[in-house]
Amino acid sequence: MKLLPDSFRKDSLKNAKPSKRIPLRIRFKVAGKDENGFVFEEYAESVDVSIGGGCLIFMKDIKKGENLKLYSPKGGLFLVSVRWFRYDMRKNIRYFGFQLAKPGNPWVLTYGETRASRSNICA
Repeated sequence: MKLLPDSFRKDSLKNAKPSKRIPLRIRFKVAGKDENGFVFEEYAESVDVSIGGGCLIFMKDIKKGENLKLYSPKGGLFLVSVRWFRYDMRKNIRYFGFQLAKPGNPWVLTYGETRASRSNICA
C-alpha cells in the first residue's frame, strides 16, 4: 500500500542527475561469464562513457545483471555490472551497458568534467 505519492519520496534515485555520455572509443579487455555460463576473456571497444559506466560493443551474449571485469589499456581494473544488453541483427554486433560496481574508483570520467580530452582520461 502506498501512503505517499512519489513526489514526496526522498531517496537517492529521485534526486540523482543522469550523467552526460561522452562518445569515446577505448579498447578494454573484458573477463567474466557469458549467457551460457562459460568463462571468457576477450577485447571490446567502448561506444560512449559516463561518470558511472558506459556502453561497449561486444561479440558474446551476456545476461543482464552479470558481473564483469574490465581491464583498461593502462592496466586499471574496473568491476562492472551489466545493466542492459542489445543485439543488432544487421551488423551481428552486441551492445551492453554497464555500471561501475565501485563508483569511487578512478574511471575514464570523474565528477566535475564537462567534456573529455586526452589530458583527463584515466583509463
